[in-house]
Amino acid sequence: MGPDGRVGVGMSVFVAFVVGVVAILSLLLGDNPALFGAQPGSEELARLIALPGDVLLRLVAIVITVSIVVGIANLLFVHIGRVARGKFYSAVLLASFAFTIYWYVTTKGDTSLLEAVQVPIESALAALLFLSLAHGGSRVIQKRADVWGLLFVAVVLVVLLGSLPLADLALVKAWSDWLMAVPVSAGARAILLGIALGTVVAGVRALLGQDRSFRG
Repeated sequence: MGPDGRVGVGMSVFVAFVVGVVAILSLLLGDNPALFGAQPGSEELARLIALPGDVLLRLVAIVITVSIVVGIANLLFVHIGRVARGKFYSAVLLASFAFTIYWYVTTKGDTSLLEAVQVPIESALAALLFLSLAHGGSRVIQKRADVWGLLFVAVVLVVLLGSLPLADLALVKAWSDWLMAVPVSAGARAILLGIALGTVVAGVRALLGQDRSFRG
């Protein structure tokens, strides 16, 4: 990498560091006017400090929105090219997209069509999930008939049976509710904590210029 390349990388790191620090301070201090005490004008000062963070968040939202629009346009152009080559499924996708846009515009945002399509699809996916779990449980018993395999099958059966609206399964439903409230909730929180820590580490690497995009 030549001198010009190193200067470009250094400027990128500097801009990323400054923008990151400004955004963090703006979001932390702007949302807590009590940190400035009860002095006159403290709320106005907090509002001014929060302004850069709000502007950056709006810019991010605009960039994400434009990216989604560009992605949709690219997807449409790809399927238009496939329709020209005689691809039937691409024609169905384009017709569905056009009809959905037409329905949404003419009915002023009515989502009944979306719900009429989405609910059956979700039910079909739930049925497929049930069959996949049942098949996976049978495979676990065949391939790995140990304590952990039996525990997995027992938990799956308790959760599936507890979801049935039958009065005779009240005890099973109680166990199912406990599993969802304690172990599943603990696992979900652990996953969220892992995501949060990973995001913090990635942000620190970007601020310090250690990310690969800045190192070239």
